[in-house]
Amino acid sequence: MHHSHRGFRVALLAAVALTAVGTAACGGSGDRAAKAVSATTTGNVITAESTDLGSIIVGWGVDHSPGEITTPKPEDVTARCTGNGDDLVVDISAPHGWQLTARKTADQKLTIANSDLKLDKQDVDTTTALAAIKAVDWSEKDQVDIAATAQAPKAWKAPASGGTTVYVAMHVDCR
Repeated sequence: MHHSHRGFRVALLAAVALTAVGTAACGGSGDRAAKAVSATTTGNVITAESTDLGSIIVGWGVDHSPGEITTPKPEDVTARCTGNGDDLVVDISAPHGWQLTARKTADQKLTIANSDLKLDKQDVDTTTALAAIKAVDWSEKDQVDIAATAQAPKAWKAPASGGTTVYVAMHVDCR
């Protein structure tokens, strides 16, 4: 009997040690708030307005207004990060109902919706004609830099201004 309790204790300690090692190896890969949200670091201008340079930009259309193109402050944008490295997923919420999801994939798509404007969740292809330009850049570990101008999904009804271009510019640090 004495040996069976000892064997149980050794097995229990081994299980606890493996759990601790497994958790440490994940490196905080669970759901967590982003370390920071800021303007894009690419230096690319995505709208015709020179005043947008150095701003976070989320929106669509032509006009700078709550229902179209917005330039929120970093503290008004929240981002949640799940995973690390190649498995990183970033969920972003911005003022005026904007919801975005960026996944580290080769296809350069963002999933975008807007609850205020009743724009259903759609994948938006941000691939540019120039392969060297990445509108959704994952080159920095556990960070995503977005400087995207893309055609809005056909399922979305154009805003009052008539523009159908989607604009997203921001940097999210998930380290």
